[in-house]
Amino acid sequence: MPKQCIICNNVAGSREHIFPAALGGRRTNKQIYCGPHNNGFGPLASIIAQQLKPINALLAIRPDRADKAEPFIYETETGERLRLFAGSVQRTDSDPGHSGTMRVQLSLGGTEGLRAVAYIALTFFAHHFQDFARLDQLAPVKNFVLGAELNNFVWWESAETAGKLPANPFQFGHTIQLITDGETQQAAAIVSLFQALTFGVALGTLSDMPSKTVTVFIDPHADHPPDDIRVEMANDVTTKLKKPEPLQAHLRRTIFEGHGQAALGNLFQKIERWKFDKDMEPIKQRIAAASSDRNNLTLEVEKIVGEEAGRVLRLARHVVDDLNAREGDKPHMKPIIAILEAQIAEDPKRPSGLSALAESAIGLSAIELALALLDELKTTPVDLDLLWKYFSSGPGAYVVGQALFRPIAGALEMQR
Repeated sequence: MPKQCIICNNVAGSREHIFPAALGGRRTNKQIYCGPHNNGFGPLASIIAQQLKPINALLAIRPDRADKAEPFIYETETGERLRLFAGSVQRTDSDPGHSGTMRVQLSLGGTEGLRAVAYIALTFFAHHFQDFARLDQLAPVKNFVLGAELNNFVWWESAETAGKLPANPFQFGHTIQLITDGETQQAAAIVSLFQALTFGVALGTLSDMPSKTVTVFIDPHADHPPDDIRVEMANDVTTKLKKPEPLQAHLRRTIFEGHGQAALGNLFQKIERWKFDKDMEPIKQRIAAASSDRNNLTLEVEKIVGEEAGRVLRLARHVVDDLNAREGDKPHMKPIIAILEAQIAEDPKRPSGLSALAESAIGLSAIELALALLDELKTTPVDLDLLWKYFSSGPGAYVVGQALFRPIAGALEMQR
């Protein structure tokens, strides 16, 4: 016997995605919604997909039934056009190899965004608790999803609750946790997107509800089932979820205590490292292959550092930007910072895109970086952590910073 739509009791059969296809959902279920209601909820899925489009593009997530992922292009407040795709932020009006620091603004939530979260939770609940999903006691949250009731159901969850979720086995996976409490008869859900944006959802009070916790991990990078999800079930309540008062109290804490910014910052750092590891795996193999002969290793490392001059430049920019942020308001530091900025200055008329001084300074910095890496390779086998250390983190920035400061230190020494 065909199932009925959980909204209107007409025959279901629309084969809707139980998680938005645009965010990497691959699974469908034809026993939840009728065609009209499934189509009517399409805009909700589109709203949250649009709000998260920068992250989707950075992770190169392919929407289900699409051939490939799409980049995200936007214009900054200064009029600069940036292209986000597969871990890179690039200017669209310059050399595509010129990448900048990852600075992404997201517009999340709002009434429609929270309705979309409620729609995701309700659909998952119907997928795992089909009979309960058709009870009249769910009418209030269904009306909210339909836009016929004010929000008293979805909130930004606290960092503490998000931190207690089971570890997601997928690097950038989503987590949906359904919680039913046999004592209170409350049904609720936690929706965590990319392990960075976490919401609580109160679904309702349902009769004869057993105690159960269903945790679903979704891999947005999976090409197709069955590798797209993992499910854990427990016949008890593993997470106590409490609706805050006022409803968005956690959002205020998230903003004013910096939890939201920290969570997004961690996500972007993970994306940056993911991109780095993909790019540097062939380089790791080249260094490993040359490691048996010191002369060959020296030539290979020098060649690689030359090829990765863009990363050396980014380290140099980080050094100058960081010093400017910390010391730029001090009069005695202004001339020093000016000299450092001259060593990374751009010149679009030159083939490299850098001024002659900057081209020379980055070349010398690359030599210093190659020497430091070669010295460590004497005692340490190459791996991605070692390459990250020199090409994209503090130790590499320190080496490059020393190279930039050396001419200044020499000039000051001559004046004594």
